[in-house]
Amino acid sequence: MKKIAALFVAVFALGTLSACGIGGSPDETGKNENVDVSSGTEQNNHSESQDASYVFGTATLTYAEFYSGDVSSVDGYDAVSSATTSKYEIMSNMSTDFVDEETNADGYHILGVKNVNVAVPESELESYKAINPTFAELDAEPEQYKPVSISDGMAIYGATEWNVADTVTDAAAELITGSNWGDYQINVTDGVAVHLRNTREDEGFDVGANILGIILETESGLKVGMEHLQSIWVQPYEVSWNIPEDNSHNTHIAAFDNLAELGKLTGETVTKITYITSDAAYVYEFEGIYIKPLYSGELSGTVNDAYDEVTLSADNFKDFENGKLTVTYTLGEGRSREITVLLETELVNGTAAYLLDTSPLTELAAGGVYAAVISSDSYADVTVALPASEDQIAALEVILATAREKMAADSDNDVLSSHIAEAEELLKETSPSSQEVGSLTNELTQLASDEQQGEHGGN
Repeated sequence: MKKIAALFVAVFALGTLSACGIGGSPDETGKNENVDVSSGTEQNNHSESQDASYVFGTATLTYAEFYSGDVSSVDGYDAVSSATTSKYEIMSNMSTDFVDEETNADGYHILGVKNVNVAVPESELESYKAINPTFAELDAEPEQYKPVSISDGMAIYGATEWNVADTVTDAAAELITGSNWGDYQINVTDGVAVHLRNTREDEGFDVGANILGIILETESGLKVGMEHLQSIWVQPYEVSWNIPEDNSHNTHIAAFDNLAELGKLTGETVTKITYITSDAAYVYEFEGIYIKPLYSGELSGTVNDAYDEVTLSADNFKDFENGKLTVTYTLGEGRSREITVLLETELVNGTAAYLLDTSPLTELAAGGVYAAVISSDSYADVTVALPASEDQIAALEVILATAREKMAADSDNDVLSSHIAEAEELLKETSPSSQEVGSLTNELTQLASDEQQGEHGGN
């Protein structure tokens, strides 16, 4: 029997979206002045600027400075977030202390956000330059900026003067729990207007590797800001986070901080996600993405050698009100996903074996992902991670060979190189999960192709 430890994943789609607007209206240039992007209330930042002359420029800010005035609290942001040596240049507005592989052999740190537009009172300009030497003056007033003032020798940043480029109400949201990237992950699929990068290239997207930040707002008014390479990814339609109770995993790139605020999202309903670039904000409004509590018990799943029977083990499932088990096989990711249901049945209490209808698989390609999802009224959906099948392992080995050939002809492709290394390490494991193998197979298929293919949730 093949056995693998439980992975908790919740998946549900939200297709009904609210059409409520936000306060303020754009002027003839399209700029939304005096708009609080995350609460719909008017701000008075410009009233101060009417009484003073400002100098505009760009600066590098810590996350606490960047989100100041725009989220519920900035107390939980550390000065730095530790990371590995990979992906240090993957997002152009991510500030790091990376120098080179030798200097940063033990990892680098993500310090905050670069290229943030700020407005400094002319009378305080020299003081601000002494406090923040990264300041570089601009020739004209930017479309979006943060006001800054000096108090007791410190720079104090106010709420952002937003330029809302679009308020989107026809997107769909999917909540996943226990993904590779966090205890919780929200994936957003654009509607008619496509703003969020969902391929391997930035071209054609308003929000991609240029992203500065993301703010999640809940029905109760809680606003939480996210950080690069722990919650924000180069394909920003994904946003992920851990909870304080369990921060021992999902730290692939950066160690999570701000956990006190992130933990407050559990039990809340996310109604708004704001994606921030240097000169604009894209506001996505939803009817509600309820962040259910995570199941904290022990579960395990096994499959037989034929991969047509799944056995789930648990002391009991009595806490899972209206519990249901669904086993699927998925090819591709994002909008190109093809999901085949192999089993859908009521959950049996205690340890039980479930037969799968594998007949549809004869017509499908190898390399997909097997998942056993437990849904209920009590918890965020739980997917017990299943081990990779022999066909999946073989498919990963084939695309890995292709990726190595491309790497030989494109030795400077750091992204491809890092994914090749991940695949090599994964194949050394005794029993890698179906999800991990399938995701890497999709990643490498896109990266090794001469054309950018489809959409992917990899980061």
